[in-house]
Amino acid sequence: MSAAVTDVYAPGTLQEAVDRVLRVPDRHRTFTKDAAFAQETWAIGPALLEALLDHGLPHRGPPERRRFERTDLHNISTWLNLPSPYFRALARKARALEEAARAGEPHRHELELRADCAGHHAGECAFVPVPGVAEHSEPGSLRETAAGALAVRARLPSDTRVFDEDRSDLLSLVADWELYVLPDGVIEDEGFARETRLANCLIPTRLLLREAERRGIRARHGAGLLIAPPFSTLHHWVEFALDGTWVPADPVLLSAFSRWGMTDPAHWPYNRSVAGIVWHLLTWPPEVFFPVVRDNGLHAPLHVSAR
Repeated sequence: MSAAVTDVYAPGTLQEAVDRVLRVPDRHRTFTKDAAFAQETWAIGPALLEALLDHGLPHRGPPERRRFERTDLHNISTWLNLPSPYFRALARKARALEEAARAGEPHRHELELRADCAGHHAGECAFVPVPGVAEHSEPGSLRETAAGALAVRARLPSDTRVFDEDRSDLLSLVADWELYVLPDGVIEDEGFARETRLANCLIPTRLLLREAERRGIRARHGAGLLIAPPFSTLHHWVEFALDGTWVPADPVLLSAFSRWGMTDPAHWPYNRSVAGIVWHLLTWPPEVFFPVVRDNGLHAPLHVSAR
């Protein structure tokens, strides 16, 4: 291991990072990404990559043509707080949550939705947003700016309450789970998440909703966008019916923000609402990657920018 790496990371830290990805069975790895991808996308430079290999990072091929699993690189980079575009975007989302709470009033964002052709259809593209885009935006703000491009204004409430004992007890079931980008083979596998405590945003949402019903707590599945300029991402969370409105909760995300040093857990415990950064577009979506815009009825790939 090079001196530059040991100056920054203790061997135990790197081993912990590798051991974490090794909780995923090897059969779910595709080994399609190279060292250049690790550096350019995930800020894992050559020296750090070699150190991770020394600690058992899964790979295939000889040194000059090594290939790695995409999600392994993603999750190790995030675990080590490396300055990838993804990690910086997460930090912006945590800051947006703080800003919404300090403002104490609804947070407004101008969004641009750019959809790509869904393919596999006859004729020209016909892009249509899901009804929630209009229903949950500021009235009159939705407009088409070009083929497949929409502008809209989202209004996010500032409700950042800490939930009561019953709901907090429910949320505690997954509060120690780690937010993790799962490979396709386990992307909806609750058994895997329970065993490893690694989960995406969908699995704990489904578990909490099922348990809320069992406990007689009125809740629903919220899905939409996790918003912070300049980019936004698809997200799932749970919402509770309180005081005539739906209040969003996301204990896994708040625990992750705290673990990554982005928020103070004393101010942002797992049982506080995340209303300032989630924009509800759909309820009870069946898919992990649900559509926000459809093209001829098909799921259109989407890029979202925010300001």
